[in-house]
Amino acid sequence: MRHVLFALLVPTLVACEPEDPSRPVSVAGKPSASSPDDEADDVDLSIPTWYRDVEPVLARNCTSCHNADGIGFDLTHYDDVALLAPAIVNAVESGQMPPWPPADDCAPLDNPRRLTPDEQAILEGWLAADTPEGNAADAPDDTTDADVVLPDEDVVLMLPAPYTPTNIDDDYRCFVVDPGFTEGVQITGFQVHPDNSAIVHHVLLFTDPGDEARGLAAAEEGPGYTCYGDPGFYDTSVVGAWAPGSPGVKLPEGTGLPVTAGTKLVIQVHYSPAGDPGASDQSIISLDLAETPVEPVYFFPFIDSRLSIPPGEAAHVEGNSMRLNYGVDLTLYGGGPHMHRLGRSISIAHEPEGGEPSCLIDIPDWDFNTQEIYMLQEPVRINDGDTVHLECVYDNSATNPYATGETVRWGDATDDEMCLVYALVGIAH
Repeated sequence: MRHVLFALLVPTLVACEPEDPSRPVSVAGKPSASSPDDEADDVDLSIPTWYRDVEPVLARNCTSCHNADGIGFDLTHYDDVALLAPAIVNAVESGQMPPWPPADDCAPLDNPRRLTPDEQAILEGWLAADTPEGNAADAPDDTTDADVVLPDEDVVLMLPAPYTPTNIDDDYRCFVVDPGFTEGVQITGFQVHPDNSAIVHHVLLFTDPGDEARGLAAAEEGPGYTCYGDPGFYDTSVVGAWAPGSPGVKLPEGTGLPVTAGTKLVIQVHYSPAGDPGASDQSIISLDLAETPVEPVYFFPFIDSRLSIPPGEAAHVEGNSMRLNYGVDLTLYGGGPHMHRLGRSISIAHEPEGGEPSCLIDIPDWDFNTQEIYMLQEPVRINDGDTVHLECVYDNSATNPYATGETVRWGDATDDEMCLVYALVGIAH
């Protein structure tokens, strides 16, 4: 059961949680012939430029994922973006980018990743004007996305040494790190920086209050130790995670994941070596810590581990209905849905005792490469006796290139499947 509770409990997704843009900008025409030195006197504000207009739009919406260490291509430099401008505008106009998988007919979510009409007009006008660079002096002082980038990287954890996966298909490796916590802390944000995203399938950060992992690591050669599912012991909790497409995570204001004084941490990395055979990895996790005490929260899995997905089925439904019976009421702040490559859709709903179900999070078109922890705009109280419904739909037919031709069950490997929403919860008051 511990493998069920802790295996790949990844939130994980997607691209870039934007903060609301603070100012509208107008559009387009042709760039003037003035030099950067003359631009302050002669600038045509109707023509978007990279420094003044385009870079801030991308920083708010895209670069938390599309950066030098992120997914796909890097959108942080003028030369690269100017070359990609036609493709970027096409992806924006088609609705393909920025990706925002959740359906709109569920509970409202924080920071929906959608460009405003003004932001889209900036990109379109910049392309129409032949992508002028403009003057670096015109760049806003702060172009970062405060909802994604941690305000303080209070703790930075790196794998102790580069690691080269040894298994052909899936290699789960745990690495022990000492954050040096001399007193209890509360984690309010985390961000994973994969060193080699071609082979990193997911990353989880576990607590080790009993200092059990060091013995497991000492029993094996090389950095770390093998750890399918959980870190190899029961007394643990998850305090950070990354999956393909995931940006940084900031917990809701006034909440934090507690870690006791002296606790070691264990970084679990699931490697898929086929993405870059023979290559190594030395990923990094950064943490933001609360400056004053906040409300403790925890990751809790709503899960269906009894999967049996037959071959040839294009819309096979699995799921679970869990009636809470813990003697306490919970506050649900959000959650990270997780499936593998056969997934088609996943949803979670709350049914009050004696009431009707209401949708919390629904991903109607699952994409393994865009996973994320979604936070509710308004936390939901789940009273003891209420029921949480989880539904997962899978495509194991010949039309799915990842279909196995066999019955697929729950498991740790990439070719196995999962059905879970890793919920962020606290004790309701």
